[in-house]
Amino acid sequence: MEDEKNAPQEVDNHSSWRITLTVMFIAQFLSGMGFSFIFPFLPFYFRHLGVKTESGAMMWIGWSSLVFGITMAVSAPIWGVFADRYGRKIMVLRSMFAGSIILGLMGVATNPWHLMFLRFFQGMTTGTVSASITLVSSVTPSANLGFSLGLMQTAVLLGSSAGPLMGGVLADNLGFRIPCGLAAIMLFIGAIVVIFWAIERFVPPRNNKIEGFKTMVGILKTPGFLVIMAIFFLVYMLNTMFIPILPFYIEKLSGDPSKSATLTGIFVGAFGLLSGISAPLFGKLGDRIGHIKILITSLVLAGLFSIPQAMAHSVWVLFIERCLMGLAAGGIIPSVNTLVSNSISRDKVGSAFGLTASVTCLGIGAGPLIGSTLASLFGLRLPFVIMGILALLISLSVYKMAHHHTHGIAPAQNNN
Repeated sequence: MEDEKNAPQEVDNHSSWRITLTVMFIAQFLSGMGFSFIFPFLPFYFRHLGVKTESGAMMWIGWSSLVFGITMAVSAPIWGVFADRYGRKIMVLRSMFAGSIILGLMGVATNPWHLMFLRFFQGMTTGTVSASITLVSSVTPSANLGFSLGLMQTAVLLGSSAGPLMGGVLADNLGFRIPCGLAAIMLFIGAIVVIFWAIERFVPPRNNKIEGFKTMVGILKTPGFLVIMAIFFLVYMLNTMFIPILPFYIEKLSGDPSKSATLTGIFVGAFGLLSGISAPLFGKLGDRIGHIKILITSLVLAGLFSIPQAMAHSVWVLFIERCLMGLAAGGIIPSVNTLVSNSISRDKVGSAFGLTASVTCLGIGAGPLIGSTLASLFGLRLPFVIMGILALLISLSVYKMAHHHTHGIAPAQNNN
């Protein structure tokens, strides 16, 4: 009973949660666009900074992504505990302002090690997606949670669609440094929007002593939570395996190196756009029929659309296959986010998303390294087959989880 008295009173059943959702949608769109500006040209930026070979550039991306993933995996649970104790809005601002500074510094890098160190600090200090989702989930009524988190995923994906396209075009025409500066400005604007318009009625616990370890242990004991953490890791690993591979694959299929960054931007942008369109639709449908069913369906379709990409002999055939996979993948992340949010009491949601962010970051770090290693050893096509097979295996694991005694994640016992 004492825990209930000390719990923050956050869920807002009035219209202000809609205002916060709208503001966070805009801020997350700007954040996603800013961070994804560098995706299409990052392999070529490493080459510009002195890495001589294609395989060398891919390995630099892989290792820098691993550094980013490990540091964010360590820091994300800590930020999650702070969010539960001091407020979620301030964590959003911390991540956006830090991201703005780091992206700006990337634009003045002069050797590959500079980018490596910046990726390290990016992992330690950013995490806009988990911070934004935590804020939205803490103020949104449960009946609207699936739709709201689906809409937040749309913001991420739409931003991640526009960013690569704009970044790729600018990189091909103006070089690699100007897009980094523009990306920094976007995150700064997003932070300003949050400062003035995001509404959070956060009441800190009376006992403000941080018991992060005890809280996390309790969350990890929630039935099914460890399984969902494994799903987070594997899904994000699959999502990021293509990062070091796709630009070079497109370059080979198109035969036009001068437009490789632009084409990569179009590919990444279309994938994100279609995922962004399907995400809230899947989220709303999941609120009605169950998010486990949506998760299984999305994983199966994404796996089936991934395998044929290895056999593409035209850049536009590959484009169509990526678009179909993007539509299918839109239901994956909103489903697992909603499962987590529905399983944990609201006063611990920041810690819960901090833990999932930790394994997510490990997946983000491992994916590019695994993808670049496979591509270096076996060529650019094999990783797409492996991505598809793993997606199908994950869907089978979720299916088995849903039909055994855990039945997914048990609902949280709370009064919200």
